[in-house]
Amino acid sequence: MAARRTLLVVNPASRGGRTRALVDPTRDILRSHGWDVEVVVTESAEHATQVAASVDPDTLVAALGGDGLFARVAAGVMTSGALMAPLPAGRGADFVRALGAPRHLREVASRLPLAIERRVDVGMAGDVPFLGVATLGYDSLANTYANDAPSFVPGALVYAYGGARALVHMDPHRISLRIDGETFDFTGWNVAIGNSGRYGAGMRVNPEASMDDGLLDVTVVADMPRYRYPAMLPKLYSGTHVDGRSVRAYRGSVVEVLEPTGADLYLDGDLAAPAEGVRTFTVKPDALRVLAPVSPAPSA
Repeated sequence: MAARRTLLVVNPASRGGRTRALVDPTRDILRSHGWDVEVVVTESAEHATQVAASVDPDTLVAALGGDGLFARVAAGVMTSGALMAPLPAGRGADFVRALGAPRHLREVASRLPLAIERRVDVGMAGDVPFLGVATLGYDSLANTYANDAPSFVPGALVYAYGGARALVHMDPHRISLRIDGETFDFTGWNVAIGNSGRYGAGMRVNPEASMDDGLLDVTVVADMPRYRYPAMLPKLYSGTHVDGRSVRAYRGSVVEVLEPTGADLYLDGDLAAPAEGVRTFTVKPDALRVLAPVSPAPSA
């Protein structure tokens, strides 16, 4: 039986460059399975997509990095038809969490031969794929600050750090959405459009989101006084923040953001290209082939 061809795609900037030290140990684990492993260190986000798009469909593309790299590699394998294995080496590992896989790199890499291939939905912001969440408003500003967080801030706290800074510098604004043809208007803080519905190292901003239902989940933080926002943030980890009043949840297959226009858009924690006018979000059901082991259920 021929050795499984595996392309290990590495984001050298992940975790402030510390991912480089994980390349050799990860390659050795994959080779211990009898796999033929080639390493590609990406030069840019676009390079990661190009590499994944150019492989043979029978290749396993193992992405070593964070959620931003996973989204870029996913965009590529959607073109090539190859199978993707996310290997967590970033701060958040939210896509891995959503898949129910272990969050520790060595455990994921060691258990890949036992994993079963599955297909998951992919969100689309125009023609740009995203796996987790697209955000506009407060979350986008928090992302900006989180990405610039000092290295001494633990991974689980970088979004809390970014959120605290964003709360100081932002005010509520007009939000207008059209979801499957129905329009909703608010004065509020934030819009989160979810495929997996997870971001921020474990936050469940779209608590009912699923990657196999062919739908996008939308969470809007609307009429909430500034002083109450910090008290809501811890609830994001349990998904208990949606109350139907200040925090509202919707679901649909086509989501259009009518306002704000020209606002910063983040996809899986990375800033998207600027765009004016209406932004349209859709979903491609079962568009991504994924290989990831599932964490064992806790014993009773």
